[in-house]
Amino acid sequence: MALHEIVYVSLAAQDLAQDELLNLLDKARSYNAQHGITGLLLYHRREFLQLIEGERSAVETLFESIFRDPRHQQVHTLWDGPVEALGFGQWSMGFVAIDEATLRHHPGYEALLRDGLHPLSQGSGGKKILQQVRDEWLGGP
Repeated sequence: MALHEIVYVSLAAQDLAQDELLNLLDKARSYNAQHGITGLLLYHRREFLQLIEGERSAVETLFESIFRDPRHQQVHTLWDGPVEALGFGQWSMGFVAIDEATLRHHPGYEALLRDGLHPLSQGSGGKKILQQVRDEWLGGP
C-alpha cells in the first residue's frame, strides 16, 4: 500500500458554531475510519489547517471532495506527496479548535493568535504546526 498525505489550509464559508464543528468532526471520523484515513484538523477563526493521510487513492478522493465542498473557500495545498509511515495513525481525525484561551496556555503560538492559519499557505510550516500540536497538546503519535 502506497501511503500518501495532503496538508492544506482553507477558509470556512461562514463561522462554525461548536455543534456544527462537532457534527462535521463526527462525520469525518466515520468516513475516515471506513476508508483508512487518519490525520489532524485545526480550526481557528474560520480557518482550517488539516493533514489527511492513508492509502493514496483514498486520500486523493477525500481531498477532491473537500476542495469541491462549498463550505470551504481559498483551499491552498501545502503538501501533497508520499510518506513512509503514518504520523497521525491513532486518530481517524484528531481535532483541536484553537481559541485565544487555548493559545495562551501553550507558549510559542503567538503568531497563530495574531495571524491565523492562512499565512501558512506561503511556507512549509503547516505540517510542523500540526506535529507540534499532536505532540504538545494531544500526547504524541
